[in-house]
Amino acid sequence: MTESLYPMSPATPPELEATSGSVTFVGSGPGDLGLLTLSGSRALRFADVIVVDPDMDAEHVRTLVSAHAQIRCSKGDGDTGLILRSIAQGLKVVRLHGGDYFTDADADSVLSEVLSQAGLHANVVPGVNRWSAALSYGAVTASASFAALDAILGIPAAQEWPSAATLIIRARGADSRSLAETASERFGRDGAVLSLQRMGTTSQSSELTTWAALTDTDDAERFFIIGPGVDDSHRNRFSWFERKPLFDWRIVVPRTKDDVSSLVEELDHYGATSEIVATMSIEPPRTEQAMEKAVRGLVDGRYLWLVFTSPHAVTAISERLQEYGLDSRALSGVSLAAVGSGTTEALARLGLVPDLTPVVENTTGALANEFPAYDDLIDPLNRVLVPSADVAVEPLLVGLGRLGWDVEEVTAYRTVRAAPPPAEVRDDIKTGMFDAVVFTSATAVRNMIGIAGKPHAATVVAAIGPATAAACDMHGMHVDVLADTPTFESVAEGLARFADRRRADQVSAGLPVTKPSQRKRRKRRKVVEAGQ
Repeated sequence: MTESLYPMSPATPPELEATSGSVTFVGSGPGDLGLLTLSGSRALRFADVIVVDPDMDAEHVRTLVSAHAQIRCSKGDGDTGLILRSIAQGLKVVRLHGGDYFTDADADSVLSEVLSQAGLHANVVPGVNRWSAALSYGAVTASASFAALDAILGIPAAQEWPSAATLIIRARGADSRSLAETASERFGRDGAVLSLQRMGTTSQSSELTTWAALTDTDDAERFFIIGPGVDDSHRNRFSWFERKPLFDWRIVVPRTKDDVSSLVEELDHYGATSEIVATMSIEPPRTEQAMEKAVRGLVDGRYLWLVFTSPHAVTAISERLQEYGLDSRALSGVSLAAVGSGTTEALARLGLVPDLTPVVENTTGALANEFPAYDDLIDPLNRVLVPSADVAVEPLLVGLGRLGWDVEEVTAYRTVRAAPPPAEVRDDIKTGMFDAVVFTSATAVRNMIGIAGKPHAATVVAAIGPATAAACDMHGMHVDVLADTPTFESVAEGLARFADRRRADQVSAGLPVTKPSQRKRRKRRKVVEAGQ
């Protein structure tokens, strides 16, 4: 009998044979969790347990997983037991790694152990490997032959290095000098090398230098690239990452009650790092009786229409239904109206589609103008429920009343000013350590100044519209960027254009390219009292 060229699959242990649990090893990065593949994102979305690298941002991971999922920090070889026990309990596990399991020589050994024991219950989703990423983030075009050397596992002798026109070397920053000494034997002390630090992050830095000039840095991962594509004349034509207009800009985004995640995504696209400062907090109503009565009325068929004016109103009604053991199906006999794309998206997450949304303008007044009039021959009821904040939506209430509807407004939630951010954030705002601030409403202007103080004069101020700009002026802030249209996309693009012009002005004046936060700071004068 001829022996098969393909080894048999590992046998599944008896304790795992009857379980529906599984494990998926997902690669991502490097440097950016946004490089997850669609398959990796899908695995995270349905996972019950996610084991992440120790240096991975767990809060970022939390935004990609379901609400019930547990996030655990990797303990190296100790992960094997956790993964196998979770599979035996019927849970879906994801081991999330900031790279690619098969091309990272130092990836933990848990992969091989679990694959040998989990059998049919294991899967691997490849990530972006560090070697090709180094070429892309360094804006280096690979030659016909290129090779990789992982010096983190040890620096081989010069004669053992790979022979290729383009060579990518991964090492620890603390070993840079030792690596340079060996490289000098092979390529000469004056050989050109591209040094890449903090690859794939908004603080990435690349430098064209020589082996003789290399010095040790911290112990973080560092990449070196040699070959015909590393010269500045070539890279300046193709550089895309570090030349983003807002690259390495630190931006503060004051948030009121509205979600600003799409604004942060737009700013990220231009290379910025955003920090959201909550200026408003959503609280339940002071008394619950009115909401209880309103939800009972919805279930009992008291209302023909339910009008949502914000995503928070959707959440308030949904949570109340859940308390009664109900879900969105309880609203099947009620017509739904919604104001704003965020509100429509909140309904979509519940599997609901509004019957009416404003076409001309996303405001409560516009909804009233487009709302159908009550017709006693067609409409079985004339009651409309409007769950909203503790601030009345007068244009909507008045407009619906004129159309013959009996409108009942109920306080579903309250908006209150948020607690001040941490002292370090307040200090950074006041001293100009943020490069820019993006205001999305006049309320955001007032609330941020109230809880954190006014931004430093050197900080670039961007406003989403004229009313927001007027609020900035009223508080003594010069508006540098005014969005062409009142959208997140427009204000982010306006800020990027401003940064581009600022960079061009610095270059044309022969000045070094700096960020607004990199201004010269005046030294404080020491006060010498008389007589001393």
